[in-house]
Amino acid sequence: MGRILVAIPGVAVILAAVYFGGPVFAAFALLVALGALHEFFALAAVPRHLQWAGYVTAILAVVLAWAASPPERALLLALGAGLVMSALAALTMGQRDVITSRVALTLMGALYVALPAGVLVLTRDLPDGAGAIVNLLVGVWVFDTASYFAGRLWGRRKIAPRTSPNKTWEGFAGGLIGGTAAVWFAGLYMDWLSWWQSIVIGLAICLAAYVGDLFESMIKRDAGVKDSGTILGGHGGVLDRFDSLLFASLAGYFLTTWMVL
Repeated sequence: MGRILVAIPGVAVILAAVYFGGPVFAAFALLVALGALHEFFALAAVPRHLQWAGYVTAILAVVLAWAASPPERALLLALGAGLVMSALAALTMGQRDVITSRVALTLMGALYVALPAGVLVLTRDLPDGAGAIVNLLVGVWVFDTASYFAGRLWGRRKIAPRTSPNKTWEGFAGGLIGGTAAVWFAGLYMDWLSWWQSIVIGLAICLAAYVGDLFESMIKRDAGVKDSGTILGGHGGVLDRFDSLLFASLAGYFLTTWMVL
C-alpha cells in the first residue's frame, strides 16, 4: 500500500513535467539528477570536498541543455567543466591518499547522472519531444513490469547471479517483448515516426534500461546495501527508481535523432 501511495503522485508529477516541458521539465530533471548523485556519492563514499564538483556539473548539464544554444555543445561544455572542477577540487584537498580513485568516482558520478539528465532535457526539447519522452517512460515502465511478472511466472535461469540473483533470462525476454511492444503501440498514435522505427527505438530503450538496472545493482552490491536510499519509502531511493531511465535516455535520444529527425 505504501508503494502505491508513493507511486501515484510520483507518476502524476512526471507526467505533468513532461506535459509542460521547458523550465518545468528541466527543474524535474535537475531534482532527479541531484537526488541520484547524492545517493551515488554516498554509495561510493566520495569525500565531501570533491562532491561539489559533481553537483555543479549536474546543474550545468541540465541548465545549459535547456537554456543554451546549440544545446548539445552546451552539454559537452558542462561535462568538460566538470572535469576541470574535479581536478581543482582534488588539488585543494589536504588529504591525498587514494586521491586518484576518489576523483575517478567523482567523475563517474557526474557522467553517470549528469549526462543522462542533460540528455533528457535535450529529448524533451526536440520538435516531438513530449512523444519521445513518452516512448522512454512507456518502454522503461512496461519493461520493468513485464520483466518482474515474467520472471515470477517462468523464471528459471539466472542472468547475473552475482550481481542481481533474482533476475532471469525468462524475465528479461518477457520484459524485452512487452516493453518493445508497448513502445510500438504508443507509436501508433504518433505521426512523426513509423511503426518499424518505434520497434527499433523500443528495443534499444529496453536493452539500455536493463543494462542501467544491472549496473546500479552492481554498485549497490559493491557497497553492501539493498537500496540506494529511503526517500521514496518502499521504492527505495531516487537512483533505484531512475537507474534504468538514465541509460535508456541515451539510447532513446540518439536513435530518435538519428532515425527520425
